[in-house]
Amino acid sequence: MLVTFALMFGVQCQKWFTVPEELIGVWVTKDPRYFNFPFEIKKNTVIFEQGLGYLDFDVYPIAGVKKTESEGQTLYIIYYTLPSGKKFEFSFYYSAANGGEIRFKNQPEMLWTKKKS
Repeated sequence: MLVTFALMFGVQCQKWFTVPEELIGVWVTKDPRYFNFPFEIKKNTVIFEQGLGYLDFDVYPIAGVKKTESEGQTLYIIYYTLPSGKKFEFSFYYSAANGGEIRFKNQPEMLWTKKKS
């Protein structure tokens, strides 16, 4: 009985999503309003810098990723959770053009590109 419970609990805790390789990296914009606010997508976390460089950032575990295609555009939604347990969605359109481009769903005029290593 205990083994069955442990197996069921272990299955429920497994990660059932994969962050696509094309999204993994540091994303930057030339927009002066957000120039100092890059974000990074990793396999298990999303990191938002708060404008003070590497000393001020927020790291959130990714709880899931959803991809949909609509009218020739690829929409990604990354689901992440704050330490308080509150859940958030990070929605953006992705294009493979120019090595990868992201445009936020709520700010499509702002272009984000993957930082070159």
